[in-house]
Amino acid sequence: MRLLIFLFIAVFPFFTGKPAKNTKVILEDISGIKQVGNQTVGEKGKATFQYLNGGSYRLAIEFPQQEGKWLKEKPKHSTLTKATFNTKNRTYYYQGSEGFFSVKLKKVRKIDRDSFRAVFKEGRGEVERKIIIAEFIAKKNGARFSLLVNKLTAKQFKKSTDKIGNDISMISIQNIK
Repeated sequence: MRLLIFLFIAVFPFFTGKPAKNTKVILEDISGIKQVGNQTVGEKGKATFQYLNGGSYRLAIEFPQQEGKWLKEKPKHSTLTKATFNTKNRTYYYQGSEGFFSVKLKKVRKIDRDSFRAVFKEGRGEVERKIIIAEFIAKKNGARFSLLVNKLTAKQFKKSTDKIGNDISMISIQNIK
């Protein structure tokens, strides 16, 4: 049993990706006019927003350009999926010219789960292309959430998105300002 646990701990990190350092996470009001806050994820790929007032928000991300194995795609790993959301473990998957990424929402508090909606909208950020990944309503003052941004290989992305089977980029509005 100990050997099985050791193997799981040793092998598991190879299937989850690596932290995507220097990813900019932006929280805006629902109209996109007022920016509530922004953070650049650090070495561990984590960002946290706390003490949010009640209201409607949208979450946008500017992914950094990847290189090497994080960008290369073999024909057997290609997929048409651009963006998808796994509701079971609250993970958003994105494939773009920047590379392959996952964004896992964690420690969600005082946010209306029924109003939470994963979306895919492309726009222009300050430096990079800005991708809006979610819209939600904070029920009360003091709402909070954390997220973990990982870079994935094409193989990891395809394996994760094939299990989910829905492509939200096909039903979302693209090319916003």
